[in-house]
Amino acid sequence: MIEINLLGAVPRARRPWLPADQKSAAAGLVLLTVTALGVGGWWWQTMRAERAIDAEIAAAQTELTQLKSVASLVDRAVSRKVEVSERLGLIDRLHRTQRGPVELLEAVSRSVPDGLWLLELKQTGLVVQIEGRATSLTALTDFVERLQTSGHFGRLVDIVTTNMEVVQDASVVRFALKASAQ
Repeated sequence: MIEINLLGAVPRARRPWLPADQKSAAAGLVLLTVTALGVGGWWWQTMRAERAIDAEIAAAQTELTQLKSVASLVDRAVSRKVEVSERLGLIDRLHRTQRGPVELLEAVSRSVPDGLWLLELKQTGLVVQIEGRATSLTALTDFVERLQTSGHFGRLVDIVTTNMEVVQDASVVRFALKASAQ
């Protein structure tokens, strides 16, 4: 015998995926998971930023070390430059002071006439003192005139003293001059 159910199939009641009493627990679990993911993401982002900052610090420290070595090189170069500048200044001053006496001696040498010889030439600062002997007063006045026109003396050349002496049976004029060098 064959039975036929004319009522049709009785639908079975659908069972809910999540029971009603566990819905609040599931919502709490979802919120906890989202919070944990948020905190984990924030932590991951913070760690990533920390690593980036650590890398920047390490690079900056390396650069600082290099800059310190360069700064020490610059300091040495500056001190060397100052030292060289001082030496050049000293050399320049020596050249200037050396030129003065040489030019003065050259001017005096060119001014000496026949019949006149020098015994002493002394320079103290700008004051020049000359002592010597001449066979005549004319030779002495020619010498003084040549010194004044040489351009190496600022004021007049002064005859300080003149004396007559006898040297090897010859009468000579012993003199002392004073002048200011330029």
